[in-house]
Amino acid sequence: MLAVAYRTIIRPKDGKDFAKRDRRARRKMQSVAADSLLRDLLEREAGDHAASWQLVANADCKPILVTPDGLSTIDVSMSHSGMRVAAAITDVGAIGVDLEYRTSRRSISEIAAYAFGPQEGQVVEAGGLAAFYRIWTLREALAKAIGIGFPMLADRRDYFAEAPTSGEWERVIDGRRWNFFASEIDSDYAIAVAIAPRASMPLALTIRKFN
Repeated sequence: MLAVAYRTIIRPKDGKDFAKRDRRARRKMQSVAADSLLRDLLEREAGDHAASWQLVANADCKPILVTPDGLSTIDVSMSHSGMRVAAAITDVGAIGVDLEYRTSRRSISEIAAYAFGPQEGQVVEAGGLAAFYRIWTLREALAKAIGIGFPMLADRRDYFAEAPTSGEWERVIDGRRWNFFASEIDSDYAIAVAIAPRASMPLALTIRKFN
């Protein structure tokens, strides 16, 4: 099982009303929408057995889905930004997904200098906003999959300076094989997925849009 999906929280014409809400209200809407998307994605993949899975935190505080007997697990990752949410599930290994609204209001050069590796910083200087969000989402997806979080996101180590601008590829990091996927949604969102399969296998990833 390997599935990734995204959803728009509200209709585009209601975007201004969403933006006027305070940060806490927006984050609550995003969190509720992400949980709903996860349930719908699991139902699509597991069918009648979806109700038997329970969302819990593992020893690394990462969300996972488990059966009541605890013998089967599904790795889970969720992300939200702006008016969109994303969810990813798999039973082939660790997974992380990150979704980011690409806004020019961020000081991308300063953030890249603080958090990225030196070669990644050069890629951002040359590629601008698209390059910054591609690397940012890839770094965050990787950090989520490993379970380290911000310390890895901002460790100033080069991971994706030579990554393709989009699509799927493989590379080994610290002796562990990873599959990565980077793309964009509706031209103003960047999305990335990181997967560390437990065994060598072909992976074909499609990001679905759920209404």
